[in-house]
Amino acid sequence: VKNTLPSLPATVDVTYENGTTGKEKVTWPTNLKADQFATAGDKVEVTGTIVDYDVEVKATVKVTDTKSEAPATVTTEFALSDISLDGTDTIYGQNMARDLEYLKVMDADRMLYNFRKTFGADTKGAKPLTGWEEPTGLLRGHSTGHFLSALAQAYASTGEAAYKEKMDYMVAELKKCQDAFAATGKYHRGFLSAYSEEQFDLLEVYTKYPEIWAPYYTLDKIMSGLYDCHVLAGNETAKEILDLMGDWVYDRLSRLPKETLDKMWAMYIAGEFGGMLGTMVKVYELTGKENHLKAAKLFENEKLFYPMEEECDTLEDMHANQHIPQIIGAMDLYRATGDEIYWEIGKNFWNIVTGGHTYCIGGVGETEMFHRANTTCSYLTDKAAESCASYNMLRLTSQLFEYTRSGNLMDYYDNTLRNHILTSSSHKCDGGTTYFLPLGPGGRKEFFLSENSCCHGTGMESRFRYMENIYAQDEDALYINLLVDSVLTDENGKAMIELQSVDEEGVMEIRCQKDQKKVLKIHIPAWGQKDFNVSVNGKVLADTELHDGYMVIDADSKAGDVIRLELPMEFRVLDNKSDAAFVNLAYGPYILAALSEEKEFITAPAVEEIHMVDGKLQFEANGMKMIPLPKVDMEAYHVYFHKE
Repeated sequence: VKNTLPSLPATVDVTYENGTTGKEKVTWPTNLKADQFATAGDKVEVTGTIVDYDVEVKATVKVTDTKSEAPATVTTEFALSDISLDGTDTIYGQNMARDLEYLKVMDADRMLYNFRKTFGADTKGAKPLTGWEEPTGLLRGHSTGHFLSALAQAYASTGEAAYKEKMDYMVAELKKCQDAFAATGKYHRGFLSAYSEEQFDLLEVYTKYPEIWAPYYTLDKIMSGLYDCHVLAGNETAKEILDLMGDWVYDRLSRLPKETLDKMWAMYIAGEFGGMLGTMVKVYELTGKENHLKAAKLFENEKLFYPMEEECDTLEDMHANQHIPQIIGAMDLYRATGDEIYWEIGKNFWNIVTGGHTYCIGGVGETEMFHRANTTCSYLTDKAAESCASYNMLRLTSQLFEYTRSGNLMDYYDNTLRNHILTSSSHKCDGGTTYFLPLGPGGRKEFFLSENSCCHGTGMESRFRYMENIYAQDEDALYINLLVDSVLTDENGKAMIELQSVDEEGVMEIRCQKDQKKVLKIHIPAWGQKDFNVSVNGKVLADTELHDGYMVIDADSKAGDVIRLELPMEFRVLDNKSDAAFVNLAYGPYILAALSEEKEFITAPAVEEIHMVDGKLQFEANGMKMIPLPKVDMEAYHVYFHKE
């Protein structure tokens, strides 16, 4: 902006003489003056130098009158308590019911074991957890945070006292732990974790993974769980704990120079901090303490934020789920501060990821890493598409939708929710979630129930997030974004809208249970926009023009009205721009899986060779069984095929 100094990057991407790539620090002139950037429309060249190399770097600064226009919030989600999946015989409802049962049987004292053991308290005879949560594990405590979030979400969704009682017990015990940590004199006031402060000390001297393992990531999960306990379930003690933890974070990080913070946050895994940026924004919104907002900004990662602001894809070889939550945090900062830079970062990142880094199921990353854009078909392995990454991409998509009401966002959301998040869930009441979703030939799902991985943690929450974006509203309209069997209720618990699929595939009825004062905007997914029909009380609408993917029904719907959607459930061949030799097969919204143990890629059958057998959503092609990917349990399967 004119008459202000530009923000210039502290590092630049470089190519070395041996052909490898990396990043190097760069210094810029210290004598720049604001009046050098006084005229809108000018392009001012600034020359810097790469540290330790006699190499110049040139930056072109474009001068503008004002910051870029960024949108204001236009839609809001409904509360979890307003939406119900109960009684629906769908994969969504079945998965949620399994998770509810798992939360009931999991022992809260096992989740508290490492917190108590750290300062020598009675562990109440509980057995420690295993895998990443075992008593010497360097990420121990993260599952406890996820478990708290899941309990709060379960209570908000069902109103069942059992979930709140378990949650309240755990929060009260964690407050005792926080107080006991401070009383020992060995820990700073406000600290709460399942291990000592040593990992944080070691991070500040750049100790690498695996000697330490993402201490702020674990802290984020604990704080996020407590936040959900307060916001979703009204636990005031959780807010007290968060307030003190927020102070601890600020006191710890505010004493460090920016150079140290930049280096810490750029470190592979050791510097991973999950959603700490966004979590501290939310703590600030609860407490009103400016230091908590300042603490949030101390997590800004220039290595990621600067190129995203400039819409430059630098994601190759970056850890996917280390960085997606940082963008969620940028969007939280946008909400809290209104600074358009954060909007640009969030929007550009989403466009870059979905434009060149996603598999057919919406998932991203292989062996947890982003690779070069448009090369996903080169990484069809058993370690593709980490579930955590898709979980967080859905959260980011939801944030962007609040400002844009874009049907394109909901197309991505629906595909990823249905074909990855639903697919990643165990078909048993064991809390299981796939870490990676195999996309190579003949892959099988694995759940590693004793591992207590990051994806096991997010999996405890994701079954409740099914409901989060089915509906939204703004001042004038009620949005139906996802065609998922559900019931929307008003503030008095009275049903407003019921979505229910009927016997025929691709047919959904929207039943108005009370008079609607707002326009209804119904998202027609991209796969169903060809030759669809909409009728109201049996009368087919002649005008089915879509507005950014939405069908608009005027604001005169009455109780008893039935809106019937008939979407074309057809077999489709999906091309891959990353490799034209591979295709995917789909039926309506579902990616199809061929059940086969063959370890080489098989050739896709022609669409006319696929036909339905054995009832709904069971198919056969040349003697090979095919089913929607979410219905695959432990069978070997193929979802990528050689083009016919």
